[in-house]
Amino acid sequence: MAEIERLTAAHRNGKLSHAYLFEGNDAEAMSATALAFAQLILCQNHEVCRTKVQMHNHPDFHYVQTDEVNIKKDQIEALVHHMNRLPIESDYKVYVIQDFEKLTVQGENSILKFLEEPPEKTVAILLSTKPEQILDTIHSRCQHVYFKPMSRADFVSYLEMHEDFSRPIAALMSTYTTQVDVARQLAENYELTPLRQVTIQWCDKLVRQPDMALIGVIDLLKHAKNRQLQQLVLSAINAYFQDILYTKVGMPEKIIFTELEESYQEMVHQLNYRQLTHVVEVITEAHKKLMQNVNPTLVFEQIVIKMKG
Repeated sequence: MAEIERLTAAHRNGKLSHAYLFEGNDAEAMSATALAFAQLILCQNHEVCRTKVQMHNHPDFHYVQTDEVNIKKDQIEALVHHMNRLPIESDYKVYVIQDFEKLTVQGENSILKFLEEPPEKTVAILLSTKPEQILDTIHSRCQHVYFKPMSRADFVSYLEMHEDFSRPIAALMSTYTTQVDVARQLAENYELTPLRQVTIQWCDKLVRQPDMALIGVIDLLKHAKNRQLQQLVLSAINAYFQDILYTKVGMPEKIIFTELEESYQEMVHQLNYRQLTHVVEVITEAHKKLMQNVNPTLVFEQIVIKMKG
């Protein structure tokens, strides 16, 4: 993990900053690195201390997170109160705020004031997968640590090994996100196996029977009931046609839906490069329209119509 190595070197050389902003798409890696960095600052190699940090049970460590839309005001008030006290067991105090973009404007301004006049020997670690939603004044007061997104192959393997996903569903998730918490939330809230099945069937109709694909939009949207699932479906459709393109150029190792490889071999003779490029452009346009709250039925019908054209 290159990020923790760089942070360890900064700590060893006495160049510890009062605030860090971890940003990137790999929320799991950022959280793990934040905990490891906090253990380094507070504990060195003391195992009991490190266990306390890992369990969020160290008196000089405060971890703020929420599953709700916003981080509540009282969570930030408790953090500020906690960090204004003197260290109890360590020389430093460390606080981590996960999903920093979830702070309300009031909460963000409270942290900004805290960053402008930080208590002595206090280190802030702010984590965000959406740094563009954070105030510029916060950015300017933090040292930035950038995390590369988890590769698609690693993400699929992680979901299989640690989250008990089947490979087909893990592959489906990888078309939409490389954030484990997002994949977990989708799997907990929705039936993804029938959604995946109807999406693959619709893609097949789009190539072989476009008139049936037009009729099939209704059934497709019965499974993709909301905007998030519709975005997931569009991502899967895009991956399907990219798979055909990879098959056509002789790069089968890049195929996502590997069980469809035989079917792809048939389709490469039905679609030329211009058609494949066109359909990917059409799907990209559909993504944008969906984000602009265009009626989803119209969005998917337009994919069929434009592909036929």
